[in-house]
This record gives sequence, C-alpha cells and structure tokens, in this order.
Amino acid sequence: MKPRIEIVFKRGKPTVAFFHLGSGPTSKSGKHIAIRPTFVAHYDDAGHPSGLEVQLPLQASLFDVNDALRELGCPPLEEADLAPLRLL
Repeated sequence: MKPRIEIVFKRGKPTVAFFHLGSGPTSKSGKHIAIRPTFVAHYDDAGHPSGLEVQLPLQASLFDVNDALRELGCPPLEEADLAPLRLL
C-alpha cells in the first residue's frame, strides 16, 4: 500500500510533508526519531513505522525519500507518487 501524503503549509508555503505509513486513521505516532537532517521517522506505540516527516518537502529528492522509506522497511515510491509536491 502506498503512503498517503499530507502537506502542511505555513503562510502559504509548504513547510512539512508527512507520509502516513500506517494502515488507517488509528495508527498514531508515539515516538519520533530523526533519521537524517530533514527526515523524522514516526513510530506507533508498538514500535512499527507510522509515518515519515520531511521537513523541507520541496527540496526532497525521490532518492532521499526512498532511502528513508527503505530504512523504515517500506516499499519505494515512484516519481508520480511525489506529484503533489512537484505541483507546488
């Protein structure tokens, strides 16, 4: 299943992209760990990855996002999956 992307704006500019990796609205983040300078992994209470926070979404490359997702044990994305970020 592909992650759902949520983009947070501040003063009209995208500041954070959040990739929801959980299997539904009940998967909540309990623990946050910075895995690279602009990427933060979110884990649920059971220790499973629930999300990936990208703090500079317009500068994130597909390679960097996929590298972070791979570290979390998630399947890679395709360029089309980042289309919402590329349209900004």
